[in-house]
Amino acid sequence: MSDAPHSLLPADVNEPYVGLKPYTEAERDRFFGRERDAQLLINKLFSHPLTLLYAPSGVGKTSLLRALVIPELRAEEAQVVYFDKWNTPDPCDALAQAIAGGPLAPGAGQLVDAARAALARDDNTLVLVLDQFEEYLQRYAGDLGHLPAALGALLRTPLDLRVVLSFREEFLASVDACLRGQVLALFASTYHLEHLDRARAREAIAAPARRFGGVCDDELVDRLLDDLAPGDPEKSAGRLFRGGIELPFLQLICRCLWDKALATGKPGLRMADYLALGGRRGIIAAYLHDVTRHFGLFQSIDAAQILKALAPRNGVKIAYPLEALAAQAGTSEKRTERVLDVLREHRIVRTRDAAGGVSYELQHDAFIEIVRPWAEQRFRRRNQCLGGLAGLALVAAVGLNLYTLQQDRQEANARRIAAEVTDRIEVDTRRALEEALGLAAGSSDRNVRNTLRLAISGFLHNPALPPHKGAANAVAFSRDGAWIVSAGDDGEARLLHSQSLAVQARIIHTGPVVAIAVSEDGARVVSASRDGLLRVWERSGKLLAECGHAGGPPWLDADISRDGKRVVAIRESEDGTTPDLLLAGTSGACSLTRLSGHFGNVGSASFDDSGKWVLSYGNNDNTARIWDAADGRLSATLTHPDEVFGASFSPDGAEVAVAVADGTLYRWTARGHLIGHPLALPVQPEQPPVSATSVRYAPDGRRLVATSSDGGVYIWDVLPDVQPEGAAPHVLPGIHAGGALAAYFSPDGRRILSYGRDDTVRVWDEPFAFRAREFRGHGQEVRAALFAPDSARVVSAGADGTVKLWRLQPADFLPPMGNGLILSANGRYSFRLATGELFETGSSSAGRNLLHKGRWCARRVAVLTRRCSPWA
Repeated sequence: MSDAPHSLLPADVNEPYVGLKPYTEAERDRFFGRERDAQLLINKLFSHPLTLLYAPSGVGKTSLLRALVIPELRAEEAQVVYFDKWNTPDPCDALAQAIAGGPLAPGAGQLVDAARAALARDDNTLVLVLDQFEEYLQRYAGDLGHLPAALGALLRTPLDLRVVLSFREEFLASVDACLRGQVLALFASTYHLEHLDRARAREAIAAPARRFGGVCDDELVDRLLDDLAPGDPEKSAGRLFRGGIELPFLQLICRCLWDKALATGKPGLRMADYLALGGRRGIIAAYLHDVTRHFGLFQSIDAAQILKALAPRNGVKIAYPLEALAAQAGTSEKRTERVLDVLREHRIVRTRDAAGGVSYELQHDAFIEIVRPWAEQRFRRRNQCLGGLAGLALVAAVGLNLYTLQQDRQEANARRIAAEVTDRIEVDTRRALEEALGLAAGSSDRNVRNTLRLAISGFLHNPALPPHKGAANAVAFSRDGAWIVSAGDDGEARLLHSQSLAVQARIIHTGPVVAIAVSEDGARVVSASRDGLLRVWERSGKLLAECGHAGGPPWLDADISRDGKRVVAIRESEDGTTPDLLLAGTSGACSLTRLSGHFGNVGSASFDDSGKWVLSYGNNDNTARIWDAADGRLSATLTHPDEVFGASFSPDGAEVAVAVADGTLYRWTARGHLIGHPLALPVQPEQPPVSATSVRYAPDGRRLVATSSDGGVYIWDVLPDVQPEGAAPHVLPGIHAGGALAAYFSPDGRRILSYGRDDTVRVWDEPFAFRAREFRGHGQEVRAALFAPDSARVVSAGADGTVKLWRLQPADFLPPMGNGLILSANGRYSFRLATGELFETGSSSAGRNLLHKGRWCARRVAVLTRRCSPWA
């Protein structure tokens, strides 16, 4: 890109359309459809020191800034510094020099000094426009340098300045992680740039042609809007530019039509030219041919193999890391990167953020139907060029050893399977890892080893714990985060080390285990099973206490106090009437205290953090009850107008919140006094009423998060001892189809997770105004999920038997910990973090290194583990 200011870059006076590149300030006269966005963004910009501008790739953030926002700011006499050169050795120093006009001493105060120097020359408001910030986050992910601290220091000064940070929307969480500790109220001023609607897209097509003295056929505009909209043409108006075709595609077609008409001396956009060029498909194919026509034969074949890998037959683009793409295309990484550089420059391929690195994908799905035929044509040309050598090749092939042919077939099959495994890594890390391990054990092919490295990387980011046969019903962390427990329909309850993921102890029941809980230090675990037994056991697997009897009434729920000395549990009634709510010690013979009072179903029972009180609720008797954990005495009965679906203590145990089937939430003191007015879930007009399915306090006790049967998640602010009538909740964006089952605040109060019947786990980050991160991988509904004590991980259990550990912060910011990881349930494979070696254990005590080429692998994987250690 030219180093000249954008206002000085020349514009082609005969070209109203810019093609596959952003607009510049000099091309402002041909940029239409974004005037309202520009004004709204400028209004936000002057209302706060920092404004975040984000949008999907291809929507036109850079064009909006260059062509409209910057000229308007200068017209209002602001001094503007535009910066997008993140490929420098020190971006902070480069930015400071751009602001000050000369070098400055490095450090956290560098930008402050630069801003003071700029304002000393010109006392008008200084506006810094930092565009394509995602390039900085990708390039310097391992070491962000001084820039975050320098930006924070700059925004805390009283100087007359404004900063605009522009980036792709998938980097929102990375920007949060980069600046959260440096910038107060990071999300106070944001602008999400939407796709153009149909009316504004029409203006973007027709207005430039007419301004430059050309004609524009109305029927052509309608045809373009229909052809560029994805899917059913009848639905195109509603779907246009909503995740569909991007504006650069539109510009490419319009520019091609204009050039063709200009060559005849009759400028304009005409339907006849569009049809003559082959419509959308023909124009894009011609552009692709023009981009690659200077490739040599072998580089052209490389490009064909790469584009074919990026364009699957199912019509949905796939993103690959460089290693995986090279393996899929059958080329070296160096050759692949050279081709990708050309394709990126011409906007055919783009990069995207992917779990600790960069992946490559087509600019849009619409390229798929173009690049696959183009690639096939290149393969046919190759075959024609090689046709003269076919006879010699055949003679040579006859002389090859049959064993070698068989080996080649096996290796080719292994490469094919490895490519399929690569596609599954993000969906099921454990299965992909096990398949990759099996391939590597029988093949030394480089592509297979690359797949194994990718599978290990995926597993380190989001490791899947050993699955249960049947449903996984419950999962929990110890309070110190060192231990994870899980249980399922297979009757097995497990205690796993949260670092190595090795199973420390397991207890086998003869029926499904429906509930499990662990003490604060992880030393004691309680498991409740439908086989009639409630068991308390040590970390070593030693049984401490057993309640009930085999074949007796099934146990339904259980909890253990933080100190591990008491258990509260629910089981079905022996006489077929009211379920039993029981309190017991955790050592010696089982001595049960019955907590009598509920009738009908009892939904759940749990201790408060102090272990002094027990909270239970009954689905049918419309009550929640508070009990003294020392002697089982009933302390308070909380009565409601409908069934109770959820209840929880506040962190200090002074309050209880209750979720009721009629869509209301009640707050009570621990002594049974109602606090203010009930909270009501919002109901849409002409929609059926919804039920509150769960409610939880924030760690500071000042907020409540609740879920509803229609899939919504809501937050209320609450005050001690008062609840005004009609308090409206903050509605978190996005719903769980089929209903939300529960939601929790993270221990640090800065995140919220929810899960529901749609097999997803969702996590919102403070200020809870943006869409959630959605974690998929369970094949059926999620039965349980919760935060780790460090608030940086989530563990979840699904009805399909899977148990998954999800990482929340970007892997680039994780510290290295631990020195080993068990990669398979049977302990056959182990990975040494210190050396990057992967071993298959056997009769030899040393084992066999499956990654081979130990030094190179150790160096690569050591870097990987420094960036993607699974332990926060």
